Order: sequence, then structure tokens, then C-alpha cells
Amino acid sequence: MSGNLIVDGHNLVLSGEIPLGADPASPEGRSELCALLSSYAIKKGLRLTVVFDGRGSGNSVRSRQAFKGGTALYSSRTETADDVIRDITRNAALGTIVVTSDRGLTGTLPSRNIPVVSCGEFAARLYDFWFAGLKGGPVDEGIPSGGSPRKKGEGHKPKKQERKRDRLLRKL
Repeated sequence: MSGNLIVDGHNLVLSGEIPLGADPASPEGRSELCALLSSYAIKKGLRLTVVFDGRGSGNSVRSRQAFKGGTALYSSRTETADDVIRDITRNAALGTIVVTSDRGLTGTLPSRNIPVVSCGEFAARLYDFWFAGLKGGPVDEGIPSGGSPRKKGEGHKPKKQERKRDRLLRKL
């Protein structure tokens, strides 16, 4: 495995970017999302963790459920999925990527050197992967085989943190 992929499942489903056949709040909708994400993570060689919001449920502790290709975590009734993601990423390994559109996490996690991908951007990558699988061809990364074309004018090198984020996102 080359890295960890942590997905805020509730946030991804409610973004409306990924249509599911079942109700997203139902167990069938959650398992459908997990199955879709697991095939992607297995193909990319990522360790998948999908975090769901358990707030309002009867569980007083976090629960964990394994599925083919990953793990689903459910927060307790007193915490949110964002709290669980913050705890997981506190001691996260290098190569961890978080998928969420939550503003609080988007502001906190980059300071821990953990890149955050928005739900819309990740859904676009997921659709590209899915369509490439239907066509039977390789997934196009959008980078020409000969490298980037030579540009004229003053050079601009992105910041080190941006370059690091780009390297990690190429794995997606």
C-alpha cells in the first residue's frame, strides 16, 4: 500500500457529486458508497477509511466495520465525523490524503502536511477512473508523456508545500 485515503462519507454523499441508487442515509446507501470507493482504492493501492457521522445514533462509542478493500468508521453520538478525522490524522503516516469539503478540516489539516481534496475534485477523479474502466484503457493522468511543454517567459516554481500536495494527488 502506498498511502492512506480517508473519506468523509457523509460529506461526499451530501455533496451531490456521486449519485447512489439507495438512500445515502440508509445502510444500503453507505455500503454502495463503500463498494464504489473500495474498487478505486484497491486499483490505486491505497488503504481506504470511510468515516460516517454517527451523531444522533444510539452508539455511545465509535464503531468500526470492515468491508472488502477498507474500513468504515462511525462516530459516536457525541462527536462528528470531522472529530474522528482529526483524531485519525493526528498521527497519520506520510502519504495520507483526506477527501472532504468541510471548511474546518480544510483549514486545519494542511498545517499538519496532510493534503485535502474537495468532494467535487475527488468525484471527478472517481468518474475518470470509472469511465476508463468501462473503456478498458488506462486512466489518463493529464500529463503528457514527454513532460510539460516548454513555456516562454518568466519561470514560476510552485511553493514546496504545493509541489508535495501535487505529488501525493498524482496517486489519486
